[in-house]
Amino acid sequence: MAIIRCPSCNRRISSIAKACPHCHEAVEELNQGERAQLARRRWRTQLYHARNLTYLAMGLVVIGTLVWWMTPPAGLTPPVSMPAALLLGLGIVGYLVGWGRVLWLRLMRAPDRSD
Repeated sequence: MAIIRCPSCNRRISSIAKACPHCHEAVEELNQGERAQLARRRWRTQLYHARNLTYLAMGLVVIGTLVWWMTPPAGLTPPVSMPAALLLGLGIVGYLVGWGRVLWLRLMRAPDRSD
């Protein structure tokens, strides 16, 4: 077993790997079942990243709300400070983009398994 470079992402992988574990690109010829499994793995990875974006965005909204609450005047009263508004805005936009991506991936459905 040797270490080779993936032709797609140029990361180090095993020479006996049929697909790159990093970018899920085929390194050698795959049969129909292996291609379907690789497509499903790609879909799951994309869904995982989209969900993580929504979690990060929720964190930004919470932090933005805390910053807003702690800056003078105390409490959640206008005017909103610039850092709080920036965090809230980024969090809300990130959340909407993340959930849009999750819904899009769900609409596209997971590739069928060919067992």
